[in-house]
Amino acid sequence: MIQACLLYSQRKHVDIILKPNGSELITDSIQAAIDKCSAEGEGIIHFAKGVFNSGTLQLKSNVVLQLEAGALLRGSDKYGDYKYDAFIFGKDISDFAIQGEGTIDGVDCYNPEGEEGFRGPHCIRLINCKNFALKEFTIINSANWAINCRYCSYASVDSISIRGGHDGLHTRFCDNFRVDGCDFRTGDDAFAGNDNRDFVVTNCNVNTSCNGFRIGCLNFKVNHCRLWGPGEYIHKSQKRNNMLSAFVHFSPKDENPELNSGNWLIQDITVENVDHFYMYNYQNGLWQTGRPVTTIRFEGIKAKGLLSAFYIRGDTLRNFNLFIDNSSFIFREGTEQNSDIFEGVKLFTTSFFNATNFNKVDLLEVTFKKKGINPVLNCSSGNSIFFKKVEFKTGNSSIPYLLEKITEVRKEDMKLNSLIIN
Repeated sequence: MIQACLLYSQRKHVDIILKPNGSELITDSIQAAIDKCSAEGEGIIHFAKGVFNSGTLQLKSNVVLQLEAGALLRGSDKYGDYKYDAFIFGKDISDFAIQGEGTIDGVDCYNPEGEEGFRGPHCIRLINCKNFALKEFTIINSANWAINCRYCSYASVDSISIRGGHDGLHTRFCDNFRVDGCDFRTGDDAFAGNDNRDFVVTNCNVNTSCNGFRIGCLNFKVNHCRLWGPGEYIHKSQKRNNMLSAFVHFSPKDENPELNSGNWLIQDITVENVDHFYMYNYQNGLWQTGRPVTTIRFEGIKAKGLLSAFYIRGDTLRNFNLFIDNSSFIFREGTEQNSDIFEGVKLFTTSFFNATNFNKVDLLEVTFKKKGINPVLNCSSGNSIFFKKVEFKTGNSSIPYLLEKITEVRKEDMKLNSLIIN
C-alpha cells in the first residue's frame, strides 16, 4: 500500500503543508501541490485545520492527501467548477492514499442535467486504479456516490464515515477490497456494485434509506457488522426513510456482467427494522437479472423488525444454494402484513421465508418468529431441503411451512411454539 511505498522508496519525497485561504476557490493551488509531489516522485499534501474550497482535484500516483483533524475540504456549489463528474478524481494510477481525521464536503452540488435531474459530481471517483488506501476521514453531503470505484484493485477502506448523500461505497468490476471499521449512514445504498471479486467487510455500521448491501460479488465475506433502519438521511428522490433490505442481489443486465455472485459468508451480524433481510429475484427483480447467484451462507445472524426474512426466486437451472446456521429472524411486531412490492416489482408471495428454483436449502438451528395462521416458510421447485433444529414461533397451531415440488426433504428436531413437530 501507499505507506510502504513512501517509507521504502528511493525516490525523492516531498511534504507540502497547505493553509486555508478564506472562502475563495484554491483548486489550482492544491492541484499544483499534487503535481509537484508527483513530479518529484512521491509526497504528502497536508491540509491543516481550516476550510479549503476547491473544484475537481486530480490524484496522482505515489501522492497522499493528508486531511488533518479539523480540516474541511469543501467542494464548490457550482457544477461548472468540476471535471470528470467528480470532486476528487483518479484514473490509471496506483500507490496513493486519502487519509486523516478531516472532512470532505460535497455540498450537495446541484446539476440540473445530472442523474435524476439534480445529482452533481461523485465525491471520490476512481477508474482503473490499484494499491490505494482511504482511511479515517468523513464524507458529508456527497452530490452523488460518495466513493465510486470502477475496475479498481487492492484497496483498503478503513474507518471511513459517510453521512447523507447517495450511495456510500459503489464498486463495479473491482477486486481485492478490504473494508473495516466504517460507519456508513446514507440516503441511498450503503454498499453497491456488480462483478466484484474477493471482498471482505468487517466491523462496520450500516444505516440507509435504501439497501445495506446491493451487491454482486464472487468471494464475499461480511462479519461483525450492524445494520439498522429506518435511515437517518432521507432518500432524496423517493422522499422516504425506510431501509429496504440488508442484502439484495445486484447484476444489471445492461452492464454485461460476467461473474456469477457466490461463495458468500455472512457471519455474526445484527439487523433491526429493515423491510427485507435477503432479496434475490432472478426472474424480474430490478437490476438482478444479469448473472445468477450460486452459494450464500449466513451464520450467527440476529435479525428483528423484518417484514420478510428471505425472498428467493432463482434461475431455472437451480444454481442457488442457501445455508443458514445458528440464526434468528423476527417479524416486525405491529405490522399487519408483509410488503408485496419490492423496488416496483410485485412479489408472487408474502411468506416470511420464500424460496423457489433452488438447488439446496439447509437450515440448522434457525428460529423464525411471526405470529399468525399462514405458513411462515414456503419453498417450491427445489432439489434438496434439510431442516435441523428449526423452530417456528407463531402463536398458532397451524402448520408453519409449505413444501411443494422438492425432490429431497429431510427434517430433524422441528418445533412449533416449543412443541416438537414432524
